[in-house]
Amino acid sequence: MLSNLVIARFLVKPQWMVFVGASLVEIMKKYLRYLGPVLVTAIFTLAVCLLYQKLKVYSMVQIRESLERISLGRIGLSLLLMGINYMILVGYDWLAIKAIHKTLPVGRVALVSFVGQAVSYNFGALLGGTTVRWRFYSNWGFTLAEIVRLVLMLAVTFWVGALGLCGVIFLFKPPVMPEALLAKMPIADMRILGLALFLVACSYLVLCCTVRKPLRIRGREFVFPPPRIAFAQAAVAGIDIVAAAACMYVLLPDDMGVGFLEFLPGYLMAQVAVVLTHVPGGVGVFELVILHLTHTARTEVVFAVVLIFRLVYYILPLLTAAFLLLAYEARQNRGWVRELLGKILRR
Repeated sequence: MLSNLVIARFLVKPQWMVFVGASLVEIMKKYLRYLGPVLVTAIFTLAVCLLYQKLKVYSMVQIRESLERISLGRIGLSLLLMGINYMILVGYDWLAIKAIHKTLPVGRVALVSFVGQAVSYNFGALLGGTTVRWRFYSNWGFTLAEIVRLVLMLAVTFWVGALGLCGVIFLFKPPVMPEALLAKMPIADMRILGLALFLVACSYLVLCCTVRKPLRIRGREFVFPPPRIAFAQAAVAGIDIVAAAACMYVLLPDDMGVGFLEFLPGYLMAQVAVVLTHVPGGVGVFELVILHLTHTARTEVVFAVVLIFRLVYYILPLLTAAFLLLAYEARQNRGWVRELLGKILRR
C-alpha cells in the first residue's frame, strides 16, 4: 500500500520528467553550437567532391591553357568593374545607418563597408563581416542594439534586391535549367517561381509604405524604414548583383556563346547558395553552381574564369582590407605602437 502511494505521488508530480527534460535541454545547449560548423563542413566537403567529379576529366594543362586565354585587357576591365562594384556596396551600410537614424561621415562609411564586405565575402557574414562591423561601429559610439539592427538591415537589403531581380529575370527571361535539376523542382514553369519571388520582394516595399508603427516579434521590436530607403535598398542590391556578375562575365571569351542575360541567373543563384550555406568564401559551392548553370560544354574555361574572378573580386580586396584594418588599428593604438617600436629600437 505504501509503495502504491509513493508511486502515485511520483506520477502526479513527475520529478523524473523535469529532471530528464532539464538534462536534455543542457545536452542540446552543449552540442547545438557544434551543429552549425558540422553542417557547413559537410556542405563544403560535398561541394568539393561534386566539383572534383565535374572537373576530373580535364588535365592541369587544359586548365592552365584556359587561364592563359584570358587576356590582360579582360582582367583590367574586370578590375575596373570590381572597383565600381565595391563603391556601390557602400550603399548597403549607408542605407542601414539612415534606417536606424544614425549619421557618419562618408569616409567612415566607405571604410567599414569595404573592409566589412571584403572580409564577409572571404570568411562569411557571421565569421567575418559582422565581427568587423562590430569593431568599427562600437568604436564610433553605436550601441549593441543599433549594430544588431544595422546588420539586420544589411541582410534585408541583399534579399530584397536578390529576390526582386531574380523574380524579374525569371518572369521575362526564364533561364534554361538542367533537366536533372528541373525534374526535382516542384514548379516546372520558372515564370511562376519568378512571380512568387517578385511578389515577396514587393511585399516588403508595400509594408514599408503602409506600416509606420513598430512590430514586436518574440519580444523584439522591428521598425520598417521609410519608403525612400526601402526602394533605395532594392535598387542598390539589384545594381550590386548586376555589377558583380558583369565583373565575372567580362572574363569569359567571346566565342563562349553565353549572353549576359543567360549568365546572370546562374551567377545570382550561385551567390544565393553561398549566402545560404555559410561556407566561408563559398569555396566549392560557388564554383559548382556556376559550372552547373553556365550552359556550355567548355567547363574548363568557365572554371579558369572563376579562378581569375576569385583573385580579382575576393583576394585582392581582402589584401587591401587587411592593410586598411591594420592601419586603422595602428592609428587607434598609437601609444602602444610607439612603445613597442621604442622597445624594439632600444634592443
